[in-house]
Amino acid sequence: MRRILLASHGDLAVGIHDTLKMIVGDIPHVYTLTLARDDKQGMADKARELFSTFLPDDELVVLTDMLGSSVNNDMVSLLPEYPHMQLLSGMNMPLVLSLATSDEPPLSTEDISELIGLAKDGVTYCNPLVFGNLDDEEDDDL
Repeated sequence: MRRILLASHGDLAVGIHDTLKMIVGDIPHVYTLTLARDDKQGMADKARELFSTFLPDDELVVLTDMLGSSVNNDMVSLLPEYPHMQLLSGMNMPLVLSLATSDEPPLSTEDISELIGLAKDGVTYCNPLVFGNLDDEEDDDL
């Protein structure tokens, strides 16, 4: 079974998980871990506790909020212990939604690259879509 962990500073992971449940309903294989400003327990320890409840052959996908952050660095530190773990940073809703609703067999490197591409495509500057690209219109008048 694919287990998906959303890990973030503050409640970002909880908010994304809540939105996921609004869209597709409860998905029992999605988990969240958060790091509060005054946490005494590190994210790596929290993750180890959670991972100990999984089966050894479960697929493990971890998404963190930001590359190079303390949350991401803690998850990176777990890679030698959990070599089957797939770690992605920069989680966003399209990425989480795609992962959570896919029941494909274990993800390949190509699958993950495709999912990241879809997630990047979800980041769009909407103003030019609504108002047009004013710079291009001005250039046409020259």
